[in-house]
Amino acid sequence: MYVHLQSRRPIIRSALAPPGSRAVALPGTLTPANAGRFLCAAMILAVGCTQAAAARAAEAVVVASTAPGYRLGQVVPDGTAVQVPDGASTMFLFASGRTVRVKGPYDGQIDKGPDTAARPPGGGLLSSERFVQNDLGAARAIGNPLDRAVERAFAIDPAVSGTYCVKAGSPPTLRRPQEPGLNQVVLQDGRGASAKVVWADAAATAPWPRELSLKEGAEIRVASADGVPRTALRFREVDAPPGSAALAVHLASAGCTGQAAEMLASLRDATVPLDLYLSTDRGTTAAYRPGDEVRLMLQTNRDAHVYCYLRNARAQLIPIFPSGPSKSALIEGSVPVSLSGDRMPQPVRVGDDPGDMDVRCFAANRNLDRELPGRADAFYPLTQENVAKLDRTLSKLRDTELVTAQVILRVR
Repeated sequence: MYVHLQSRRPIIRSALAPPGSRAVALPGTLTPANAGRFLCAAMILAVGCTQAAAARAAEAVVVASTAPGYRLGQVVPDGTAVQVPDGASTMFLFASGRTVRVKGPYDGQIDKGPDTAARPPGGGLLSSERFVQNDLGAARAIGNPLDRAVERAFAIDPAVSGTYCVKAGSPPTLRRPQEPGLNQVVLQDGRGASAKVVWADAAATAPWPRELSLKEGAEIRVASADGVPRTALRFREVDAPPGSAALAVHLASAGCTGQAAEMLASLRDATVPLDLYLSTDRGTTAAYRPGDEVRLMLQTNRDAHVYCYLRNARAQLIPIFPSGPSKSALIEGSVPVSLSGDRMPQPVRVGDDPGDMDVRCFAANRNLDRELPGRADAFYPLTQENVAKLDRTLSKLRDTELVTAQVILRVR
């Protein structure tokens, strides 16, 4: 049996879906005798700063990915080779505002244009279809999502532990926690100073308490109103670079992943359509014997509801994921899901009947549990009536972003 991966294709798209530096004082007085030494030091400083800025500019962060191993906000250093398998795609953002979308198969660097890019497997330079570049600065409507997300990125949810960046001299605001019962929290720093934060009934944010100063390396403990410890917030003080794209890359590089993801998700949702990658753990040309387990791997580029069906050699259509009525179809974006695994305990095995088999998965931007037949009958063949109903349902969906990916299992 050989496995052949067909290309993904969109089924239905909704109308909303898109296809300052610090001064350095040098000691002493400038005289003809030491002018050369001062000039040399200044040149070294200037070159060092220029090289550091260039290194930051060459870094890229992941905006969206269906390629295993790449997730939202991940930093890709300058010169690093990326691997995007056939059928997958990944979009990267540079501090300059340039975005690069790579479609697999590709193995090479991303900091080069199509005319100088590394040759992908199979030879030939990257085509414009496989290696797409855009400049956010050239399209204000595209750049706006990042700009609008800056304020929200510096509104911190105290119920979420993590590392947060703050602009020098500009304390963040505190976002109302989504967790119920946390309308009041107590913040305490390492010196023992504390402050109570209360959100008014209609307020979405609250100011940072003046009693607590924030400096590089500060750690704030968060407790509920009754004194129960909840989370820990660690802070980094950064000089925010100009431009929202540069800021997003800077936040990711500084380890403030949640804030970077806040900005990058806004760009992803406005510019990248929902996508789905489906493959097997043996690649595209592995042979199977009757009774062998078929391990599937899937990944979406954003949170989505996924439904998978197996068509066996008898042409029966069998729901296999979610693996039961109590199992959720929701999967996290940019996180690979293995089937079988925790999400599907019962494995898919090659049957004894000769003939082709295939697995097809659908990813939707909303819950379709109540609309798709067979949701409660995982691993049982659908009736012909339900197969017809499934086709009608998928073809008539409106205001829904839906994509599909398919793996064909050929039996020799």
